[in-house]
Amino acid sequence: MSQAISKKSHTPAFKEQDLQTQELREKGVLFCVGIVIPLLILIVWEVTTRQGWIDELFLPSLSGIVTEFLAIARKGYAGTPLITHVLGSLRRVFIAFSIGTVVGLSLGLLMGYYKYVRAAFYVVTELLRPIPPLAFITLFILWFGIGEVSKVLIILYAGALIVMLNTIAGVRSCPQNKILAARTLGANDLAIFLYVIFPAALPSIFTGMRVALSVDFGILVASELLAGDIGVGYIIQDASVFFNVEALFVGILMIGFFGVLSDFILGFISRRLVHWQG
Repeated sequence: MSQAISKKSHTPAFKEQDLQTQELREKGVLFCVGIVIPLLILIVWEVTTRQGWIDELFLPSLSGIVTEFLAIARKGYAGTPLITHVLGSLRRVFIAFSIGTVVGLSLGLLMGYYKYVRAAFYVVTELLRPIPPLAFITLFILWFGIGEVSKVLIILYAGALIVMLNTIAGVRSCPQNKILAARTLGANDLAIFLYVIFPAALPSIFTGMRVALSVDFGILVASELLAGDIGVGYIIQDASVFFNVEALFVGILMIGFFGVLSDFILGFISRRLVHWQG
């Protein structure tokens, strides 16, 4: 009898260990797939260009891009160190992203929670939402000049609307039974807002922030194409004028790298703050 009880008590532990092993194995397979496929793409890219199957005038080899990157890192581009170009672009993106997140988050929370605020801003936001940021480039240059303000505002406009719309969706998706339960327990509007609605909206808010950050990096290039002499977007524009395809790809890949890195950091923060989402 005691042996049977001992076997039964050990069974759940064995099952739990098997589940953990299976989960680790699955994560390892997914990691390998995530690494192998990009590596295969890079190998095919290098082989096809090196063998001359694709003209390097249109698609340079990876080794040629790396050589050009090392040359730019060593000598700079257009008389300016590469780090200056990179920091200039990152500064514009993160200033615009920070301000846009504050503006979008504030408006989104107010519009999602207060129906009168939503009614007041509904028409304006619906009019602005379908207008692409690039449509405002000429106006922003006319109003604010060709300096940093116009570049930052173009990027800010692109991201703020995304954060705002996702925040509104997050606030309005909060279950009404939680709000009613909080009111029944005597919570006032501020307590409900801080401890019920805001936590419920956080997943949507972080989703909007990640999408906005990606869009901001895309708009960055367009904002730096006009009257700029510093930035990764300027490298792309200048390289395209002189048909320096290797430098063009260096700029494109740098934008992609910093975009992925920023999204990874934001995703890490999201998983720590919104831990209940898994």
